[in-house]
Amino acid sequence: MKATRGFTLIELLIVVAIIAILAAIAVPNFLEAQVRSKVSRAQADMRSAATALESYHVDHNAYPYDGYNRVDTAKYNYWFLPLHISTPIAYLSSAKVVDPFRDQRPGAGRHWQFDDVRYRNVNATWGLHFNAIQSPSRTTPSIYLNDMLQDIGAWDLISVGPDRYYGPNASSSTTLFPGGAQSWPTPSGYPAHTQPYDPTNGTMSWGDIRRSQLSPMGYVNTN
Repeated sequence: MKATRGFTLIELLIVVAIIAILAAIAVPNFLEAQVRSKVSRAQADMRSAATALESYHVDHNAYPYDGYNRVDTAKYNYWFLPLHISTPIAYLSSAKVVDPFRDQRPGAGRHWQFDDVRYRNVNATWGLHFNAIQSPSRTTPSIYLNDMLQDIGAWDLISVGPDRYYGPNASSSTTLFPGGAQSWPTPSGYPAHTQPYDPTNGTMSWGDIRRSQLSPMGYVNTN
């Protein structure tokens, strides 16, 4: 009876080594593809939201309230799109625009928009324009109102980006990049603008994915 010859230990080790090399090449490429897909999704969703905001403005001669100075947190949450962007007129199919880079963690006490792209109405947040229930403390505009109007216009939309942290000045417990993104220089000199996400710095790099009334990249000095 003819004996069946098996693989030698060396041959098995070579096969395992080849598989490990292929995995080392494929896994990072797969993860990068996931990040690129999420970036594209965030940009597309913000583009749709921007169109909805401008359509709302045409009808109401104002942009929807952002909930920054609010009492009614069920209807107007801090820096998110309000319900009336989608009802009774559907400028956007839903006021919930999920940020693909924020942690999707349901739980008791979490607002239904907690994981969404952020929306800021500059006049509602830094000025005196209110079209919703608000706290009575604001009697004068913020000292940063003109800076924000110059740098981003009437509104902006923000995704946390691949570092999963909103804004500059991050810490090791809240971001993939200890220390956080740098503040971004703009014409006004406002000191706390976050660096815009730029994939040329690496797909997994810091910065926020942004869009504003004045620029699809967030600030007037970006393309």
